Amino acid sequence: MSERRVERALARMAATGALLTPDRGGTRYALFPNNDRRRRPLVRLNAEEARALEASGALASEGAGYAITKAGRALVARETASPGEAFLAQHRPIIDRAVIEADGRTRVVRGHDADAILRRLAALRDGNGAAWLDSAEIAAAARLRRDWEMGERGLVRGSDWTAPPNGAGPRGPSNRAEQAAGAYCDARQRVSDALARLAVPLRRVVERVCLREEGLEALERGEGWPARSGKIALKLALAQLAAN
Repeated sequence: MSERRVERALARMAATGALLTPDRGGTRYALFPNNDRRRRPLVRLNAEEARALEASGALASEGAGYAITKAGRALVARETASPGEAFLAQHRPIIDRAVIEADGRTRVVRGHDADAILRRLAALRDGNGAAWLDSAEIAAAARLRRDWEMGERGLVRGSDWTAPPNGAGPRGPSNRAEQAAGAYCDARQRVSDALARLAVPLRRVVERVCLREEGLEALERGEGWPARSGKIALKLALAQLAAN
């Protein structure tokens, strides 16, 4: 097995969402640009390499070929990350950001790019090059994403529940824990209420694109939709969220 060829195939699939499809009588698999079999393959894998990636969970069968999985994308992120950042990078891109200290000095820190999905949504364009989503639709996606992340995070690790009681409650530890638990539950409820207002197909679009951060091509393949229909469905869903 050529590790370099396998790594290149996974990286291409993670970046483009392309499928690994049968080639040369089914004894090999190829990755074509935009899944166009008329073009020269970007990379080829033999059947043994493809089956090994499926067994590892990096690929999953899709029709006669293979699609990259969430575990496969995480593997690519780990392998391409800077030293010491592998397990951070598998969740979100790592970026440098400027932080202003209390004394006015600025320092650069590295951390997760929390707004990556929102920038990808804002970068969508129509046929004339204009923004596909308006500001209200982007804001609706941001609200949903913020509540979803808070709900997924749950109680903040490392919080000091042994702090002395405040003046409004008899017991500090219980009071602070209950407040955090309440904020966690409220966020999950807001997400549930927002998604419940959408028709089932539109709800799946929002979940897959805005929450799971899947690409539109992967969404269309998963739903069995024609090309570019995912972008239309996404706009309909976010417009409905923005209106409520």
